[in-house]
Amino acid sequence: MSLNQLLPVAILLVLLQVVKKQSSLQIGSALLIGAVMSFSYMQSASWVSKWFEHQGLEYSQIGLCITIFIAVLAFALKQKLAAFYIAVISTVALYLSHYIIYLTSFWQNSDAGQSLFIGTLLGSGICLSFSVLLYFLMNAIKYRFGMYPLFTLLAFNSAAKLLVALDLASQIDLITNTSTVWDLRDLLSENSELGRVLRALVGYEATPDLMSVLIYSTSSVLFVLLCYVIPASITKERV
Repeated sequence: MSLNQLLPVAILLVLLQVVKKQSSLQIGSALLIGAVMSFSYMQSASWVSKWFEHQGLEYSQIGLCITIFIAVLAFALKQKLAAFYIAVISTVALYLSHYIIYLTSFWQNSDAGQSLFIGTLLGSGICLSFSVLLYFLMNAIKYRFGMYPLFTLLAFNSAAKLLVALDLASQIDLITNTSTVWDLRDLLSENSELGRVLRALVGYEATPDLMSVLIYSTSSVLFVLLCYVIPASITKERV
């Protein structure tokens, strides 16, 4: 559960930091606001769920996923602090709310308290260790090859949020599932440790359907093209 809910937040924060470093105060305030929003979202879930014919939670989470994609793209293009705040706060609100529900539901069972504490501690440690390694790796890649490999990974990571929105849309019958394009479960399962990491990092799915492949590839290509075209045009105008 820690890998599923905490690792996506940590990975996105690392990638944004490599694009443009923010101060500890800015990071801490973004995480704090996101945590407060997560608690508020969890507390209001009972009446939010009544919206849109009892599909309010799904619609709100779809909105958060789309907001994350747009905010990350805006940050990659302009490196504005507002885009950083929106991306981090929305990501924390989306993932941490699920994690809080998981913790509170299991904490009520006194027999699971010790196991929950140890599991949470280990999961948080794994997320922290992976984030530190990823930060130094991406900084080295940025120094050696420039920004575009970082933008490509950021595009894949952001497109993965649209896949989450797609899954939510299929749950409330906004879209219909299409045929499975390939099945890689025998090669690498999504539930394995590596599969979970790749899912958090680039949105890996072992059995994607056609709609997921189209949305993922189209949004990733659009993200990368905008990161190439817009900064280049700005530089050309300045010259």
